Amino acid sequence: MLAVQGLELRVGARLLMEDVSFRVADGDKIGLVGRNGAGKTTLTRVLAGDLLPNAGKV
Repeated sequence: MLAVQGLELRVGARLLMEDVSFRVADGDKIGLVGRNGAGKTTLTRVLAGDLLPNAGKV
């Protein structure tokens, strides 16, 4: 299971996500959809452990 609680992501002064929480259970299928610059790759890198969030827990 993957759990995210109170996640905040910033790139420089730009706020990408604030107070994001969700759970993904084993076997769940998810998709990340958003326009360019919305933070999809940044979120994926945080979930993979390559980046640290500004706040919250993964």
